[in-house]
Amino acid sequence: MFDHIIEKKESRDEEFIILIVEDSKVINNTLAARLLKHGFKVLQSYTLHDSRELLKSNDVSLVILDLHLPDGDGEELIEEINRRKITSKIIVLTSENDLFRRDELFRLGIFDYLLKGRNANVVVIELLELIQNIRINPKYTILVVDDSSTVRRRIVNILHSCDYKVLEAKSGEEALKKIQDSAVNLVLLDKELPGMDGLEVLKKIKSDEKSFYLPVFMVSSTLDIEVMRNAYKAGALDYFKKPFSPEELKLKVEQIIKQLEAQHKLRCTLKAAKASKHFFNEFYAGVIFDTNLDIREINENFENEFGEDLKTLKETLKHFSSKLFEKIKHASEEHKSFSTIYSDEEGQEYAIKLFILNDEEFLLSFEKIER
Repeated sequence: MFDHIIEKKESRDEEFIILIVEDSKVINNTLAARLLKHGFKVLQSYTLHDSRELLKSNDVSLVILDLHLPDGDGEELIEEINRRKITSKIIVLTSENDLFRRDELFRLGIFDYLLKGRNANVVVIELLELIQNIRINPKYTILVVDDSSTVRRRIVNILHSCDYKVLEAKSGEEALKKIQDSAVNLVLLDKELPGMDGLEVLKKIKSDEKSFYLPVFMVSSTLDIEVMRNAYKAGALDYFKKPFSPEELKLKVEQIIKQLEAQHKLRCTLKAAKASKHFFNEFYAGVIFDTNLDIREINENFENEFGEDLKTLKETLKHFSSKLFEKIKHASEEHKSFSTIYSDEEGQEYAIKLFILNDEEFLLSFEKIER
């Protein structure tokens, strides 16, 4: 049952190729070393010319790009990637903090913008978070509702650069139909719509039990307090004013997607816990312990066979040779499963198996061998 968990633990990210374009060898090498430790395949470049050559010969998933390079501006590479329709995502890593230029770069389709001059480990943590976003974003569908094709296209371009699936509607009626017919995860809803206005659309979304929990952002050309209050009262999760910066839109959407992903993981964890509990109780005798070798749980069969109120793995294995404890301790430290046959102090043989549940928990099962 738990084989897929073990495989996931041992899997690597070598298919996710990262190209670091940075003329500072210290920064380039530091990032490369840390990303290599996480299992990624990393390519390094110090110039625009070498970057172009590497992009031609490699299927690069992510480009970490400095804007100031010896042979030109990093923006040239962004434009070339767009022109050649290369699917690589781009994260700008620079010391330049010009808000106007940041907006322009997001309009060009970069995935994110990070600043240098901070602890390298923090930067790597941020990069790993962004890589996770690159992987999960395609699972989510966003509905953009606006009667202006220009505004819709601007929003769609920003969302597409983040790999979200995007649906469009130019009226409230069309929006409600798409919500009914499609698996929509988030709605960006214009307040000013022809016919049925955005507030009325929002109320209809929230009056249907199927879409009641669907997150909705209200978008408007006004910051009128009464309009905002009515939107929030009707169930809008957030409200922002046109025109908006691409980065603002990206960040607001990203926060909601993270919440949705966390909710999904929680539901999966609860389902897995329920299934594992049933599986656990099916063992002749079973015990779950953690990385500190403390007992988390024992099943009823184990209580009947070996006793209750056990606190540590060593105490649990007191009926067996100390060699068994050392073997299990070593295997758990190495995150490896195994199976063996051991006799207790009375000569009763047991088939003993160690399963890896997750990064912190292990399951040890005992099956009595009858002669």
